[in-house]
Amino acid sequence: MQSVFPPAALALLCLAATPVDGTQPPVPAAAGTPLLLPVRPACISSPFGARGVVGPHASRMHNGIDLPAPAGTWVTAAAAGRVVAVRRLGASGLEVDIASGTAGQGAYVARYAHLGSVAPAIANGRATVAAGERVGRVGRTGITYGTHLHFEIRSGGQPVDPAPWLGVRPC
Repeated sequence: MQSVFPPAALALLCLAATPVDGTQPPVPAAAGTPLLLPVRPACISSPFGARGVVGPHASRMHNGIDLPAPAGTWVTAAAAGRVVAVRRLGASGLEVDIASGTAGQGAYVARYAHLGSVAPAIANGRATVAAGERVGRVGRTGITYGTHLHFEIRSGGQPVDPAPWLGVRPC
């Protein structure tokens, strides 16, 4: 899939989410409870943070983690929440955003990207999901180098490394 953004704009969009001082925003209070793994088994093929990936539309900042899995593997909600977006974007492909927690008390958004399809309940307008409920299937939409789930956590609009929340390690 071709991106609607030129490579330089994609890099700027990704870097714009990084705090100027390079620190991570505070982890929401909800992180005290570990999240469920959205795919199983799981390991990290591309970690959160700065990276030196070379290629079309490659970014210097990776705002989530990549969890490799075969195409068609079910992706499940890491936590209960409210579906706030289902969309198809250039680089991220088909993605679902689920908001969890309460504003000011550990609110965050979990993003599930590069999906091949969205679970029927969500596609038909379901507004909430339970932890462990199907969100979609692993795919290869957007710009990707193999089938995997790109999983992000955003707190206050800032990306936060989800690996410690999931207890998952590199492949």
